[in-house]
Formats: sequence, C-alpha cells, structure tokens
Amino acid sequence: MIHRLPGALRLFPPFIGRELREQYAGSWLGVVWSLLQPLLFILLYWWVFAAVLRTRFPQDSALADTPFIVFLLSALLPWFAFQEGLNRATGAILNRRDVVRKVHFPVRVFPLAAAAAAYIVHGLGYILFLTAFALWQGGLSFTALSAIALLLALQFAVTAGLGLLLAAFTVYLRDIQQILGLALAVMFYTAPILYPLTVVPENFHRLIHLNPFTLFAEAYHSVVLLNVWPGSSVWLGLTLLALGALGAGAYVFQRLESGFADVL
Repeated sequence: MIHRLPGALRLFPPFIGRELREQYAGSWLGVVWSLLQPLLFILLYWWVFAAVLRTRFPQDSALADTPFIVFLLSALLPWFAFQEGLNRATGAILNRRDVVRKVHFPVRVFPLAAAAAAYIVHGLGYILFLTAFALWQGGLSFTALSAIALLLALQFAVTAGLGLLLAAFTVYLRDIQQILGLALAVMFYTAPILYPLTVVPENFHRLIHLNPFTLFAEAYHSVVLLNVWPGSSVWLGLTLLALGALGAGAYVFQRLESGFADVL
C-alpha cells in the first residue's frame, strides 16, 4: 500500500479541489461557512471557559499573562483540522461508492484528499491566527514557525493514517462513523485544549496523557505561546505515532480494499 501512495499523491490536486467545491455546493455563503462555523465554536468556548468559568493560569506559571483566547486558538484550530479531516476521511469511500463499484481506481485517494481538504481550510484559519498573534507580540521566530510546520505535518500524517484505517472499516461496519463521533468528543475534552494542564489535578495527568492529541496540544502551546522547541522525547513520540498510524492505515486499507466493490 505505501509503495502506491506516490501514485495517489499525483491525483491529490484535482480531488482536493473537488472536495472543497462539493463541501459547499448549493450553499449561499459557500466557503464562508468554513470560517463562520469554527468562529461560532471559538466564541462559545471562550465565553464558557474565560467568562463563565473564569479559567486562569497559575500566577507562577510561564503562561500567567497569556490571554485565554490566544491559549485557546493555539491548539483548538489544529484540533478542528484533525476532527474534520478524520470525519471526512472516514466517510470518503462510502460517499464515492458509485466510483468504487464501477471504475478501477486507486480509491485510497478519496480519504487522503478528504483529510487534506479539511487541513487546507482550517490551515488558512491557523495562518490568520498566527499572523495576528505575530503582529501583536512583534513577530514569530523562524524556529517557532518551523516547529509549527513539523507539528502540522505529523498531525496530518496521523489523520491520514487513521482516515485510511477507518474508511476501510466503515465500508464493512457503518456504525464506525457514530463511534468515531463519540471517540472524538472524549478526545477533545480529555486533551488540554480548552484548559491548561496546570489546572488539572495531578492524579488525572496520566489519564490525560493517554490521549494521543495531548502531545500535540502541549507542543502547540509550547511553540506558539512560549517559543520553546519541544523536547526530543516529544518529537520521538509524535513521529512514532505518525508512522504507526500511517503503517496501520495502509496495511488495513490494502487488506480490505479488494472487497469494497462487493460490499458497496
């Protein structure tokens, strides 16, 4: 499967464009929805956690003077990309069932293009945030920008690998999409995205670190808010996670692909 990925990558541009066009086809506001929907959730989370619950950073922490909205956006926007990318990739084969049944085609491109389209949309939002943040604090270092790019690349690799795996399973078990919705909700609230890890009781830290997105969230916080390059153990963990997801996804997809047309 992995040796076929370069061929699938050549089909990326047209299929990513198709994903983006179809996502907002028939909608009056079109691509504007891709900005309005995340913005609504951002304002809701900011209001609940900053205004209602009054979440604050400990005075002796490095983030003591950080505005909560900046903390929130530094990891929430990458989460939006992960969540939508995985959701769209999981249903990609089912959504293209007519092509899968009738045409001999490298169908692995469907979940990969679906995930990539989500990252492009939310990546633009993240670029806007980083630009505004850089103007506010007087710039972002090349080191920080390099780390952010690497983190997003590893995160996309995880999304692509899991997307391939879940897209293949979903052909045979349609309940996967409902299970994924519940799993993503658990991951979202057990990762330090809406709250800093410093406010979590110590006895829950081990549980939170079982969440694979916790490593990403903490890395984004370190790089964006503190301009600190994550440690080698963090990079090793994220790299192994990305390689493991890609390997598992490619293997499962290859094993199950031959039966897609019969089941669909």
